[in-house]
Amino acid sequence: MRCNESIPPTVYMIDDDPNDVVILRRLCESVGLKVESFISPQEFLMQLRSVESGCIVADLMMPEMTGLQLHAELKDAQAEIPIIVITGHADARTCRTALQNGVFDFVEKSFNPHDLLVVIQSAIEENIKQSTERRIRETAMRQFDNLSKREDEVMKLLVTGLTLKSIAGELGISVQTASKHRIRLFEKLDVHNEVELVKLLMRIDPLLPLNGYSAA
Repeated sequence: MRCNESIPPTVYMIDDDPNDVVILRRLCESVGLKVESFISPQEFLMQLRSVESGCIVADLMMPEMTGLQLHAELKDAQAEIPIIVITGHADARTCRTALQNGVFDFVEKSFNPHDLLVVIQSAIEENIKQSTERRIRETAMRQFDNLSKREDEVMKLLVTGLTLKSIAGELGISVQTASKHRIRLFEKLDVHNEVELVKLLMRIDPLLPLNGYSAA
């Protein structure tokens, strides 16, 4: 799946009922949303590589593949586009299972048009947020790859809270040399201080053990 900031988000509608597609298309286009429609999940999956940012609105019950089975296929393909499942036969267990498995929302066909638009726009905003975070992580990892071994060592000690004097003693180098490594690694990572460094590391992975962190 591609993400291009210059291309507006798209609502991908997947439903084998043409009447439902027309209703949903008109609803989305009434607020300026771009829409692409598919008569089956299989047709959509064939085009997955060309899918841009946005969200999916899929019917729950379709021949050959349900909306939830489509969601499972998307997870297997590691596609991060959110999916909204619409059903005329909702039950609490199916809804709970769907949400627990990562479906963005589960909506009954008797939906209020305004409420559905709110859900769709929320899904698009979430997708844009995830895409932005992914680009930040990818850029940061490339920056970390450019650090020298010594800069990486200084970084590990900086994020534990050690002073330059302590870092110099730990690595057997002068304070001036430790300071130069600190300046260079900050320049390469485009940060200005230790707080920004820690924030950058946490954006890559909130669960990273910063004590002894290595980008390798």
